[in-house]
Amino acid sequence: MNSTGKVQIVDSSWYVPLPLKEYAMSRVTVYFYSERWVPIKYCSLEKAILLHQKAKLEGKEILLFPANLDPNEFSSSFN
Repeated sequence: MNSTGKVQIVDSSWYVPLPLKEYAMSRVTVYFYSERWVPIKYCSLEKAILLHQKAKLEGKEILLFPANLDPNEFSSSFN
């Protein structure tokens, strides 16, 4: 809500709130899925968000995970 009491809507494709500025330089891994999760790049969260938005505009889907998390470890338990 802003100071007038009205709710402000942010147009974002993200389903969770964008990270706070102090986390912008956190290291993440960018993955795409092709029968398993494949890491394609390590970079800052700020750059990864820009990369995600660019990929989405081109009809591609990539996901971002913390650098110390391998999605193959937990996704295999669901198969």
